[in-house]
Amino acid sequence: MHGTPRSRFLVSSLLAGSLASLLIVATPRALAQESTAPAAEAASTAAAAPAETPKKLHEVIAASDPQVQAFNEHLTVLASPWMEGRLPGTRGMERAMDYMEHYFVQAGLEPAYQPSDGGPKSYRQPFSLGGRREVVEETITLKCGGTETALAKDTDFKLTGLGRSGAAEGALAFVGYGLDDGPDGYSSFAEGHSLEGKIAVLLRFEPMDDQGNSRWSGGEGWSGRAGFQGKISAVARRNPAAIIVVNTPGANDPRISSLNAGGGRAMAEVPVFMMSTAAGEKLIAACDGGKRSLMDLRKLADEPKEGQPMSFDLEGSTVAVAGRSEEKPVKAENVVGVLPGRGALASEVIVIGGHLDHLGNGDFGSREGPGKLHPGADDNASGSAGVILLGESLKKAYDALPAETPLRTILFIGFSAEESGLNGSRHYVDNPIYPIKDTVLMMNFDMIGRILNDRLAVTSSAAAKGMTEWAKPMFDASGLVVVHNASRGGGGGGSDHASFMAVGVPILFAIIADFHGDYHTSRDVVGLIDRESSVKAIRLWHELALDMAKREKRFEMEDAAGGPMRAQPMRVRAGLRTRDSDDESGIEVVDVTKDGSADKAGILKGDKIIKWNKKDLRNRQEFVEDLRTQEPGAKVQAVVLRNGEEVTIYIELQGPREQQ
Repeated sequence: MHGTPRSRFLVSSLLAGSLASLLIVATPRALAQESTAPAAEAASTAAAAPAETPKKLHEVIAASDPQVQAFNEHLTVLASPWMEGRLPGTRGMERAMDYMEHYFVQAGLEPAYQPSDGGPKSYRQPFSLGGRREVVEETITLKCGGTETALAKDTDFKLTGLGRSGAAEGALAFVGYGLDDGPDGYSSFAEGHSLEGKIAVLLRFEPMDDQGNSRWSGGEGWSGRAGFQGKISAVARRNPAAIIVVNTPGANDPRISSLNAGGGRAMAEVPVFMMSTAAGEKLIAACDGGKRSLMDLRKLADEPKEGQPMSFDLEGSTVAVAGRSEEKPVKAENVVGVLPGRGALASEVIVIGGHLDHLGNGDFGSREGPGKLHPGADDNASGSAGVILLGESLKKAYDALPAETPLRTILFIGFSAEESGLNGSRHYVDNPIYPIKDTVLMMNFDMIGRILNDRLAVTSSAAAKGMTEWAKPMFDASGLVVVHNASRGGGGGGSDHASFMAVGVPILFAIIADFHGDYHTSRDVVGLIDRESSVKAIRLWHELALDMAKREKRFEMEDAAGGPMRAQPMRVRAGLRTRDSDDESGIEVVDVTKDGSADKAGILKGDKIIKWNKKDLRNRQEFVEDLRTQEPGAKVQAVVLRNGEEVTIYIELQGPREQQ
């Protein structure tokens, strides 16, 4: 239900009760993060210069441009903890959608979406986002030494997505690192040792030295054998009733303090649990009769001893486990408001959009891992605030023009589920509210909050004849240093404009020209946003949109007559060699060019690229086809599977000469 008393109460409560405190909190946090001078240096500077009375925050806000004030308020609310990181399907995202809808209504925009049942028009365009795995049962009980001990979920252990639901009770079988293809004939499995019906216990990573580093990687991290995929598969082939992966004591890797198992792709048909090191010690102490510690077992797996079996049962042990998860359907919604056009141009449409969603607590797509709130202030509370302000400013501009002025219709959209693969914008172009053939321009904001030295990157459609010449005077008058790129591909690393570009709609896409290291981390906070430069970008978008709304003719697109597209020449190089995986679940990196795009971004030999440009990647052909659409300098998001965990990496693509 949208526009209900509940949602209006929620928005008014946010504004009346929490906005002031959020504004006060934001600036001290920014000051703390930006202050890097040592205390002694600061004291010396203070002694040398006359002290100035700092302005109070409310004085700074009151003296600001009204549009800067409004942007600040929208940004601060959308990136607040109240929004929970704006992950689709969560209470926080519902609050964010309520917030955007409230301001669309206040601006005078009309609901745009017509439900299929013929009901009243809505500001929400719903779509299915598939399912989300939700754990409904997870227990581990030790039945050893005549006593029963229940371990604590989320502290001692956690059910992972590496297996399926199930329950079992059986003896414990230790299987070392769960590897059967190590160097020099190394295998974790003793010949003739059966895992049938047992609870297999294995160690994370691979054989280590005394410092907890890999014996097999040549001193650089872990080898490809350390990941979950190979070891879980090797154990699962031996038909255990359940699998427990223990964080290995003494490993030189920060992940041993986490129960997260990465992307959660099922690799076994039985339940798979992650267990903490402390709980693993407790398990071995209780169920091995006090004969060995967990570290003793690790050392046995690190350096096999003559005549000692590598895998074996813990005599007299019994452990009961249960793990069950369910797929819960996730519904997402684009927030849409329309400013109707008039006269001869009213049937043609301009779309102004930005994605409203972000990463929640970083369970996917995070560059620092899960468990912390990802506020997404720059990505993309900044762009969403811009869309809200443009709805207000363009409605006022339309109202101020003579009634006889022909104007195009403008559709404002806060897209959902962009971070998981441009889902909201793809749904829109597949199910457009206004015909795609009548959509003359799509203008997209994604990360306009950390504009450095007034540098804003703008991508336009190279196939739109005359667009560059039309836009340039407005770029020059914006007060920004517009770094312009006319692209025939997606441009900018994959954002919602790419969905429109794919169906032949001309686009303009704005994003910060200089990326920052806080992108997709918990550090993307409101205190680091340059409000004034963001408003310059919003005003540029206003001028471009208003001029396009009045422009007599739409842009003519090259190749408009259709026909097969010629293969585009390759303008970038990724700097790596790859091969298809056996199951079309990604491409495997077999070599990385030194100082090339991939090397500088941190992609490693042995990684498996499973997503590229926010799309699932099945094979090299798809990878090459996307590269053909990219321009030098484009920043592309890749998700790689490394040591069984999903890692998000951002690659700035170099031109061919830079790769030599």
